[in-house]
This record gives sequence, structure tokens and C-alpha cells, in this order.
Amino acid sequence: MRSLDTTARNPNSIDVWTALKGENDMSNTPRTKFRMNARSIALMATAALVAVGATACSSADEPQDEGPVELTFQVWGDTGIAEKQWESYAEAFPEEAEGVTMNVVSAGDNDGDAMQKLRLQLASGEDVPDIVQLNYSALPEFAESGVLTDVKPYVEDYLGNVTAAADTLMQYKDQYLAIPYEVKEKLWFYRTDLFEQAGIDVTQVKTQDDFIEAGEKLKAVAPNSSIWNIGPNPPEYVWAQIVSGNGARYSQQEPCEFVIAGDEGTADAFRAMKELRESGVVNTTFDDFSPEWQAALADGTVASVPIASWFPQFLQSYAPDLAGKWAVTTWPEIGGAVDGAGSGSGGSIFVIPTASEHPEEAAEFLAKSMMTKEGSLAFATANPGYLPNVPDALNDPSILENEYFGTSLVDAFIAAADTYEIFPYDPASLKTTQVLQEQMVAYLASDEEDPASFLQAAQDELTAQVGCPYTS
Repeated sequence: MRSLDTTARNPNSIDVWTALKGENDMSNTPRTKFRMNARSIALMATAALVAVGATACSSADEPQDEGPVELTFQVWGDTGIAEKQWESYAEAFPEEAEGVTMNVVSAGDNDGDAMQKLRLQLASGEDVPDIVQLNYSALPEFAESGVLTDVKPYVEDYLGNVTAAADTLMQYKDQYLAIPYEVKEKLWFYRTDLFEQAGIDVTQVKTQDDFIEAGEKLKAVAPNSSIWNIGPNPPEYVWAQIVSGNGARYSQQEPCEFVIAGDEGTADAFRAMKELRESGVVNTTFDDFSPEWQAALADGTVASVPIASWFPQFLQSYAPDLAGKWAVTTWPEIGGAVDGAGSGSGGSIFVIPTASEHPEEAAEFLAKSMMTKEGSLAFATANPGYLPNVPDALNDPSILENEYFGTSLVDAFIAAADTYEIFPYDPASLKTTQVLQEQMVAYLASDEEDPASFLQAAQDELTAQVGCPYTS
């Protein structure tokens, strides 16, 4: 993920002049320049919107023309999936879609870009979209700033349709501020043929020690194959999945401070990563999303991947000829996450800014496409590999009987819901993750077994740059 500026100031701050002018350099023209943090920008934007609303009240009694509604839908990465979501919705619910058009725009390459773009839009008060895709890990920053619509009045009739995990994903501090897109449960993907040859019964792999022992069995029959890959610079989501379910936390609100240095769950995740890398059963030469990784998933060099439920489409594209040879189960305990508890960033969500001009239409589109059987099946048909949030849809034969994974994908997804947890993110979580990622890489490259000094370094840096994560 990209940071706006991580040098000697609040990492969530942006140069408001630059944000409004769209510039990244400093001209020689004298001007007043000031800095505000993301929370202050969001509050400023909210105040401005209230003022605009007050001004408009004088004409509230005048008849208003009800013309066509154009919704702006902001996602990260390729806009094609969101466009398919709208197309499938319009086909499934033609009456609701009548008179509504959808403008899908990309905020950038990843969820970090999506956060940055939304901050800039809130700061300027311009081009604020009706719908924004975020990861749940980004939700606290905007929720604490009060710039997100409470969607419960719009979607209350649909809440009974979704899984308990999806219902959890919608909430922050007991307020419904999001519509669930992808509930990212922790799933373990493995090669059935190689595991069978090695005599590995995944139902008996319960602990991290069991996992390493299974890796040794795999090596005994397939020396070039590894049970996982953890390279020299593992993506943050690898270890973040561990801390999501092992009781870790990075901060506390009262008193407001970072607690990383003394947090046992974070230390357990660091130790687990090093133990696995040094076990001899994990490939340590390449990281996820490298060309080597993609090839290894296809040729058996990597025979299993504990990851999250967003992975099926990637695996099928990397190893299209291995349908029926990959299956799915739940995670074992790794790094203290009992029964594989946790999630991958909670999941991907949609939020509706309070600045949206069409919150009702936006919520109706999201609720009916993501929170009904008809809508979620229509989207899954257009976007194969998507796992709906609706139990009735999950049990539909078109979803349950996956051509690549058989029934194991949905079976594991349903089972993982029992241990689904969301990490206690705070408004500074993006910066915290960046700092911890740097310390994780340094720790893995070191000869030290105890991660204490690396966690202390992370806490010191965050305390100096952020201070209180809830008021930064």
C-alpha cells in the first residue's frame, strides 16, 4: 500500500493546498499552506456539507424535478467487476434500475489508493461518489470522522438474508455503516493428489506443529514441493491474517496509545512467521504474486496455501488445468489463532458517504445485488468464483457445486464462518500495518528469535508520527 507521506509528521495528513490544486510540487508563487490530518479533513467536509444543506433549506418547499439518477460507483483496480454488478442488477431488477444509470470509476490500483482518493474528495467537497469500495480495515478512519451514511434504515429488511459473518462486516461500533461485498474468511487451499500421496489428512492438521509435520510428510514423497511459501518480503496480509484471530491489538482508545510493544498476539504472529520459514517445509525464495509463485501453484512446487476466500479466481487463472486437484478446508491454528480464527482484512465493503446525493438509490442497488438470493446469484453468474453473502444462494447448486473445487469451497467457507473475526482496527491502521510490515521483514532477515526489539521500534515510530491513533 502507498502512504501519502511518512516523514516526521502524521502519516494520515495531507497537504490540503496540494490536494485541492491537484499538484505534487511546490511552485515559486507565494501562498499560505497548511496541513490537516485525514480526520480533520473529513470533519471539515462534513461541516461544509451541513452548511450547504442549510442554505438549500430555503428552497425546500419549492417543487423539485425528479429527473434521471446517475450513481457514481468508485472501486479500486479494474472497473469491470463493478460494471458486471450493475448489469446483473439491472437484469434481475429492471423496475428498480429504470431511470438510474451507473458511472463506475477507479480510485487506483489498491485499497490504499481508494482511501487516499476518498480523503481528497472529502477535503475538496467535489466529486464525492455515491458508493465507495473499501476494505474493512479502512472503515474506522472514516467512521470516526462521521462522513459515512448509516445504512440500516435502508437495508433493515435485508439483514435477515445474510450470514452472521456478513452482518458483522457491516458494522463498526454497533452501527451499520457498510454493505458487505466479500467476506474474506481464512481458507486453506491444498493439492488433493499430492496430499493423498503423502498421507496427509487435513482434518487431523489442527495446530502449527501439525502443519509443519504435514509439510515434512509432503517433502518425503515430493522433495521439490512445499506446503506453503513465505518469501523474504511476505505480503502484509499473510501475517495480518494471523493477528486477526489470535487476540492481538495495536492500540487502545482509553488511554489513547499504541500497545504493540507489549502485545502478545502480535509477537506470536512474528514468531510464527519465523518458525515456519525456518522449518524446512516452506518455500522461502519467492513471495506471493510473483511469476515464480504463479508457476509454483501450477506445477506443484507449492502444494498448499493458507490464505483468504478471495483466492479462488486467482488460483483458477494460474492453474487452469488442475480442476479437481485443488480442494479447500479451514486453517489450522497458526500463531495462536485457535481453530484458524480471524479473517483477511475483515473483508471488502461498500460505503455510502453522507455527501451522496442519492443514498436511497445507492443502498437499494447494493442491498438487492449483495443481500438477496436473486441478486447475488445474478452477480455470481456474471462473476464466477464470487461467494455470496446469502446462505440460500450459497446452497444453490450453481454455487455449491464448483467446477474447479467441487463442494469443498462452499463447505469450507460455511465452516470458517464459525471462527470469523475482524481485527480491532483503529483510524491509523493503514500506517500501523506499513510500519509493522517493515519490522516484520527486518525481523525475518535477522538472527534474533525474540521480536521484542522490532515491536518496540514499531511502537516508537508510530507514537512519534501518529500519537493517539483515534485523534490523529
